[in-house]
Amino acid sequence: MAAVAAGQSRWLVATFWAGLVLWGVWAESARAGELTKAEVVATLAGASEEAPADLSGRDLSALDLGGLDFKRAKLAGANLAATNLAGARLFGADLTGARLARADLSRANLDIALLGKADLSQARLRGASLFGVLLSGANLAGADLSGARVIANLTNADLRDADLSHADLGADMRNQPMGLLRVVLTGANLTGARLRDANLARAELSVANLSGADLSGADLSGAELTGANLEGAILKGVRGRAEIKGLDSAQNVDKAIFE
Repeated sequence: MAAVAAGQSRWLVATFWAGLVLWGVWAESARAGELTKAEVVATLAGASEEAPADLSGRDLSALDLGGLDFKRAKLAGANLAATNLAGARLFGADLTGARLARADLSRANLDIALLGKADLSQARLRGASLFGVLLSGANLAGADLSGARVIANLTNADLRDADLSHADLGADMRNQPMGLLRVVLTGANLTGARLRDANLARAELSVANLSGADLSGADLSGAELTGANLEGAILKGVRGRAEIKGLDSAQNVDKAIFE
């Protein structure tokens, strides 16, 4: 019996130390994904737009990275949740599938960035520049884009309850040689979104869900609304109503509020 007890004791001790080793490996692996602000700054300092930093999949959550120039960094799949990126230059950055929920991107430059399927739910993008940005399938539910400049592909994006009041989503008429550059919201979910006084001139809103959205005072000159759902949408005082395309083909026009 003594021999059996001794054997069990050795087994328990071995199991305990093996568990500690495995926990240490896991903890080290978890830490390896995390970066400090100093590490991010150093990484970006050694990078250039021609040889951008690769921060794909890394954990930069809740860091204060406001005002930094990311020099077209690779941030696909990175965790930037609740990160301060106010005033940051993310021009041309690859943020495909990145997690940016609750991040502060106020006044950030996101021109020609890749943000397909990124999570920007409840992010702050007040006054940000999103020119030529890919945001197809992105989650912007509850995001604050008030006053932002947006010329982006938002096909099938989730913009439920987003704030786009006073945002400029109007077509860029200065770049006609490149073709008409305009915001594309085809199939986007804008249920309950706030678009008061927004510029939506020539915006592509085909089959978008605008149910319950507030577009009071918005400019819809030349906007395309074919197949869009207007149930409960508030369109009081909209500008360019006579120039709206596809309004007769929109859904639930009779349930929209024009006056």
